[in-house]
Amino acid sequence: MDANQIRKLEEQRYRAMVSGDLNVLEQLLDEALTYTHSSGVVDTKASYIAGVRDKVWEYKHILRDNERVVIRANCALVFCRLRIDLLVRGAARKVDSNALVVWVENGEQCRVLAVHSSPAS
Repeated sequence: MDANQIRKLEEQRYRAMVSGDLNVLEQLLDEALTYTHSSGVVDTKASYIAGVRDKVWEYKHILRDNERVVIRANCALVFCRLRIDLLVRGAARKVDSNALVVWVENGEQCRVLAVHSSPAS
């Protein structure tokens, strides 16, 4: 696992979020995923994928900057600022948050174990 590999996986994950590609999300998200949204709502892998499938969250555009990847053993921490345009249950919304994504390597596969987002100040 290296920072370039994680950046590529992050790009793949964000593209899948915008396109609603459930197959890619299924592959990239760990079974033990905890996804904490900037609103404080917490999802599991199953509930997050169901939300994308059912268009609870319909991502239109995701911009990330100030991305920093820190590798420790079989774990990668990705810190960034997110600006997201989306529909939440059909209502337009903009999110500006600071995010932490935790990737873990199990064998040859890297998967997202945790996402934590908090409103940017």
